[in-house]
Amino acid sequence: MLSISNQAVIFLNAKNYDALDTYIDKLRKSRESYDGGAWKFYFVYCGLDLPEQASELEWTNRLALLQDWINARPNSITARVALANDLTSYAWKARGSGWASTVTDEGGRLFEQRLNEASQILADAKPLKDRCPFYWTVKLITYLGLGADRSQYDATFAEATREWPDYSPYYTRRAYYLQPRWYGSDGEWEDDLTKSANRLGGDRGDILYARVVWCMHQNRLFKNIFEESHLDWARVDRGLTLIEKQFPGSLAAISEHGYLAVLARDQETARACFNRMDSRIDLSIWPSEQRFMEFASWTYNDH
Repeated sequence: MLSISNQAVIFLNAKNYDALDTYIDKLRKSRESYDGGAWKFYFVYCGLDLPEQASELEWTNRLALLQDWINARPNSITARVALANDLTSYAWKARGSGWASTVTDEGGRLFEQRLNEASQILADAKPLKDRCPFYWTVKLITYLGLGADRSQYDATFAEATREWPDYSPYYTRRAYYLQPRWYGSDGEWEDDLTKSANRLGGDRGDILYARVVWCMHQNRLFKNIFEESHLDWARVDRGLTLIEKQFPGSLAAISEHGYLAVLARDQETARACFNRMDSRIDLSIWPSEQRFMEFASWTYNDH
């Protein structure tokens, strides 16, 4: 069976734009998700994007195909969001992932140019009847790169979360934006996440809190997210427990729960998670088998 990403690319390369729109519309409206909670429609956009190592010719051809899709179906929200998303990836390719001091003049120029193109495409898409939650994610990414005014960023985030309050990628993008290396101060993303989770309240708030911590951890921004951030492990633990109940048997959820429990130095919870893993290793969560074995050793040793 083809993956969602591969099927999307097949439709695009065949210029079967009607089928591509129908395909993602069905996934988006159903809100189907994988074990662990990632919405399946998002992986259409993953397939339509290109990896960092793609050649300039591959980028040129992909962007031309996406523009052709827009020309063929001007009312397709997906086509416009896909092109804007690819342009943001193309912009970051020009910039590089290092600190501002490492960006070349040409890299900086292309970065800004491509992000502005993406912003214009999103502006053109806003009046369309159909809506897509990923629209706002891409918009927030362009704001990060262009250094949008904080009030503008806050207003856009508020608009996005009013429309899709349980869509956790918005909160993850905001947490990244509020990192000290970008536009936040020490402890700001953690406090902001707490406020967002409290607004949702109850189980929904705890799940949101845990999901964002999960994503921030998996982005490899920290050696130990609990030692380097001001987070509430008890709330993360509650949220991950709820996620496991939503997706019983999800190895990804169990693995992340155990991984974070070790980082939080909660041996009892870690041991319960490793028992449920039953020596199964999910390498989408663990960076290596060696890392898994190191954490298992800590979990089962007396301290």
